[in-house]
Amino acid sequence: MLMRSQPLDPKFNKKLGLSDEHDVPDDSEKAILSQRIGKMFDDIRASKPSFSLRIQWTIRGLRGRRYDIKFAIRNRWKWRKTLNRLRPWEGFDGLLTVMITHLRDYIECEETYGHTTPEYKSQKIASAKETVALLERMREPDEYSSRRRSEVESYYPKYKSLITKYVSGGTCISGDFVPQGNGFVGTESGKDPRSGYFEFVDGRFTLAESPDQAETDRLLAEVKQYHEDIANAYRQAGADSDADFARLAELLKENLYSWWD
Repeated sequence: MLMRSQPLDPKFNKKLGLSDEHDVPDDSEKAILSQRIGKMFDDIRASKPSFSLRIQWTIRGLRGRRYDIKFAIRNRWKWRKTLNRLRPWEGFDGLLTVMITHLRDYIECEETYGHTTPEYKSQKIASAKETVALLERMREPDEYSSRRRSEVESYYPKYKSLITKYVSGGTCISGDFVPQGNGFVGTESGKDPRSGYFEFVDGRFTLAESPDQAETDRLLAEVKQYHEDIANAYRQAGADSDADFARLAELLKENLYSWWD
């Protein structure tokens, strides 16, 4: 969306030096001072500005410089945490961090000093806040998967893994198991996993006869469903990420040129 004018709140007219009544131009022939064919600002370029006008320009420039210095000091304090976290190799995370910091600053300024009508002002603030929420999620890509995985895990038992230590000093973590009787039911990880009811015999995890085969079969089916749900959760996490990217593109297209006052 291209830059467009914004509806001003009438209560700011006096502060902005605007009249409450629109001046209607006089289009009659008597109101015409002169007409010509040429380019804009030709008269300014051709004429030498007066001494008083140059003084006014100088004063205006000094005021602008003072304004720049004021915000330079203010911004260094406001952005200190963001600047300290930035690293030149963090293209993605650094870019999102800068966008989040600036949009939060914009929202605060718009809420306090915004001159547009209340309806338009609230729309601008809401779109900026939604964008910040999206950027926060996108800054931690792994959170999409961990959030979906946590939802799945909340519906299942707290599975444990078999931890194997080797004489060489290495360690292996395998499978998902839940207690049953004096042993555990589950499925190992790896290329040729074992599945069923296990007990520790002489320190070795060994397949054994189940004290309740029906319960063992139910637990094994639950483990299988758990892995299917985890796989679906990861696919959904990818869809969530794609949806956030699409929504961010919509928000930027519709509001980027509106986030000013």
